[in-house]
Amino acid sequence: MNRNYILESFLKNKEKLDKRNAEGIEKYRKGQFILKLPAKAGQKVTVKQKKHAFYFGTTAFMLGSFEKPEKETQYKKAFANLFNQAVVPFYWSDFEPQEGHLRMRTDSEFIYRRPAPDICLEFCSEYGIEPKGHCLTWNAFVPKWLEAYFPEERKEILERRFKEIADEYASKIPSFDIVNESASNYRRGIKQLFENYDEYGLQLGEKYFPDNIKILNETNEAIWRDYYTEGKYMAFNMQLQEFIRRGIPFDEIGLQYHIFKTTEEMENPTVRNTYLDVESMLEILDIYDSYGYPMHISEITIPGSGLNDENEEIQAYIVEELYKTWFATRNMKSIVWWNLVDGYAAYAPLGSNEGENRCGGGLLRFDMSPKPAYEVLDNLINKEWNTSFETVVDKNGELSFRGFYGEYEIMVGDNIYTVNLDSDGIEILL
Repeated sequence: MNRNYILESFLKNKEKLDKRNAEGIEKYRKGQFILKLPAKAGQKVTVKQKKHAFYFGTTAFMLGSFEKPEKETQYKKAFANLFNQAVVPFYWSDFEPQEGHLRMRTDSEFIYRRPAPDICLEFCSEYGIEPKGHCLTWNAFVPKWLEAYFPEERKEILERRFKEIADEYASKIPSFDIVNESASNYRRGIKQLFENYDEYGLQLGEKYFPDNIKILNETNEAIWRDYYTEGKYMAFNMQLQEFIRRGIPFDEIGLQYHIFKTTEEMENPTVRNTYLDVESMLEILDIYDSYGYPMHISEITIPGSGLNDENEEIQAYIVEELYKTWFATRNMKSIVWWNLVDGYAAYAPLGSNEGENRCGGGLLRFDMSPKPAYEVLDNLINKEWNTSFETVVDKNGELSFRGFYGEYEIMVGDNIYTVNLDSDGIEILL
């Protein structure tokens, strides 16, 4: 098999991509900061970046779902080492399995890969991670009991769902995927809820979550796959234009990036893969970036499965190139990996090679050992994209430096200060 085919576009465009990414990261992810310190000229100062302003996330779906307690501990440690955002599940069929019975609390009945929100929020609080809700309106994972209701009744029930979640979690979870995958669902003719459910869901988001970030999230079919045949007329782009024209409310946009294939399936040179075609990828990013809305690469699966250990190295190479590309994109706000551990993905029994497990899209193996892709992200997030150093105060009692946006710990003598440096040219008096 021609294994280089998978990486062909990255290798061919490496110089162009490296230049674009280096410039974008320097321009959009870093700022010039001035700290006015209670210190004498020449006094030693230690600067440590503790958190990124940019969000690196993954799902918290496996909390409380592992077959061994030690795996739970390893999962939390690996999670918190890389990520500062956790996706909290609000899938309707599992959040409200019986009508009127909401699984919110830590003692809620167990459902695999669907921890109750309070379990996730406890984890986030313990590790200083920001939660994100997913998702409030979707045609999939609709509860069975909803089928007994007519469309107009379903609208009333959906509004009740929004109100109940908002009453409990609007003050605790800053952002939500309000509507999920509607452009692709309409293209496939899926109408389980009611006509124009996406517009109605966004209106409910505006009503019940006025102070939260409301995200319109879309899947592969209406973006990357569509681009191959439709170009700029891909379904999600057309939906955005229509919603903006009509004033349908949303705050940010999510672009999913699931490659649900094995590495071997990606090697077929007769299959055009717009996901891994650098020129197409950059054109697609430019199209959505031009709207000016904050953007998220909201769900990611990069295969690392198959018959050859080299597959994990291929996964790691692709992960590094993609994360650099996304991190360097002007309006990008977050990058969210979907399944942290192999063997625990959707539509499959635990530990099997079925469903999404067959892709091997985790950053950790089933035994919880880190794959090369995990090590790549650890190096990028915690080292290459981290600003930490020791220096001395200048003659004016100031410290000026350029660094990545985020939360910093500043040590001057025996005093430690915590500051948020999240805008260029910021001046802070400590």
